[in-house]
Amino acid sequence: QAGDLIYIVGVTQNELGGSEYFRTLGFIGNSVPKVNPHQAKKLMERLSLATKNGLVRSCHDLSEGGIGVAIAEMAFAGGLGAVVSLKDVPLGEPMGRDDLVLFSESNSRFLVEVAPNDKDEFERVMDRTSFACIGQVTASDILDIYGIEGRKMASKSLAELKAAWQKP
Repeated sequence: QAGDLIYIVGVTQNELGGSEYFRTLGFIGNSVPKVNPHQAKKLMERLSLATKNGLVRSCHDLSEGGIGVAIAEMAFAGGLGAVVSLKDVPLGEPMGRDDLVLFSESNSRFLVEVAPNDKDEFERVMDRTSFACIGQVTASDILDIYGIEGRKMASKSLAELKAAWQKP
């Protein structure tokens, strides 16, 4: 729903080896996503509790295509736009490039939609995990993405994005 908050849960690493993004650029890369089972278990338990408590309106994994693809797919499903900023994404290492943060395929990460009234309770439940509010759902049909330095890096209509997404 318009006005809902968008959170990222989990840590983003510079792990694009074998990624969809690198494939489109003609690269393979050598830093593939790794799982930290202890962090993943803790995160999944907290996120499961938040969901059980009715604090999660929607949730999408960050696998193939990372944040960039997941936020677009969430927007397609809801028919609403969003404004997202990469500057607060929890990073496991300095990354310095917007594209790496946007398309990293690090494991055990999710985009989560939370109603503004549930913000404090969601953050309490997710305490002791890595998470950040990175955006908000809008009533428009536009997806705006701001980079780690605050500059707008993309502003596209859902129709444009969906056409590209469905293109072979």
